[in-house]
Amino acid sequence: MRVVLNAPPGFGKSRLLAKLAASYKPSLVFVRSHVEGFQMARYIREFGEEASLLFGRAALCPFGASTAAQCLSLREGGVCKATSKTLSKYVPDVEAVYEAGVCPYEFFHASARGRRVAVLPLAYLSKVGNVSAVADLFEEVAFVALDEVHNFLSVVPVGDDEFYSRRYCAEEGGLLLCLALPLVGELARRAPRLMAASASVVRHFADIFTYFLSSQYIQVEELPGRENLEVEYIPLEIRYRTRLRPTYVEKVVDVIKRTYEQYRRVVAFFPNKELASYYAAKMDGLPVSDKPLGDIDHVVVTYFGSPLSEGVNLSVKAGVLVGFPFPNVKSRELWLKVRLLDRLGFGGYKYGILFTAVNNVVQAAGRVARGLTEERKHIALVDDRFLQYRRLLPSYLQ
Repeated sequence: MRVVLNAPPGFGKSRLLAKLAASYKPSLVFVRSHVEGFQMARYIREFGEEASLLFGRAALCPFGASTAAQCLSLREGGVCKATSKTLSKYVPDVEAVYEAGVCPYEFFHASARGRRVAVLPLAYLSKVGNVSAVADLFEEVAFVALDEVHNFLSVVPVGDDEFYSRRYCAEEGGLLLCLALPLVGELARRAPRLMAASASVVRHFADIFTYFLSSQYIQVEELPGRENLEVEYIPLEIRYRTRLRPTYVEKVVDVIKRTYEQYRRVVAFFPNKELASYYAAKMDGLPVSDKPLGDIDHVVVTYFGSPLSEGVNLSVKAGVLVGFPFPNVKSRELWLKVRLLDRLGFGGYKYGILFTAVNNVVQAAGRVARGLTEERKHIALVDDRFLQYRRLLPSYLQ
């Protein structure tokens, strides 16, 4: 079993990965953040296994120490009260471990090697310099789970002293960038079973993932509660040259106001942070915030690719996506990536630009398209290019 799974929000991808990790041991589960890591560990426990949590110091230290020197300084200064590395039993909770007088980072790492299931951050695989820390875990692994696998279609800087095939790299002006996905494929090839899951890898973009991960592709079309999701296309010509014009600003703000009046809890996504701030200042009379405020009536104003755009559950009933979110075309990193993908035969424009945009759309829409079995929700897509590229979007957005 080696599968790239595309499934919509609410399908239960994380629980499925947890069930498989608990069934096929030893197993490694890679997730995007430590918050998702603790959630995954809870799911794994539901299926009868305790998972070790191999995250960095900053994620596991109650005081955010990111190096051993900072850790020692906190202890010497009396800020950190931890005096031990071990507990008599495994406790998958940072605060509870620390309250017992034990350093959570040292405890989780010390207990990890004796456990059959490990949950780790994607960063261990996406950066060449981090791979050595976990390479030995792949030697006898039975199952590897890659949650949010679309994050590996990225380029990462590689130093001259780091060994990585230059076939997967592009260099310009002293900047050496390498594609992360082939490295992940090389490591994961040792596992007889693999599942790489995402809501963004629709069929049109699946080939590069199945190729490097030596997997077959499975797509789940049905969005739970799809009948309760209304998708509205608003074909305004949102472009760099138009998006600050008063008439366009007024039309976009009107869409958001209308959506707020009907749904009360709304999230609005814009092409970048600066534009989000600009439009937020134009929303007179609306309760606006740049962070979610729970079930209070308000509009969360953010941007594609923000920390709120992926892996976060928002208590909203509607979303307004403004502008088809192509990546920054002025980025030298982007064009190095496009050139590299072209050289590998996968289409730089397709995977470097179109896939990035579609991924941004899917992740933003995913903040809304949850809990549809309990209530009706609404997504407004404001840009004529949403219609132009409609065929590339998941079926529930068509």
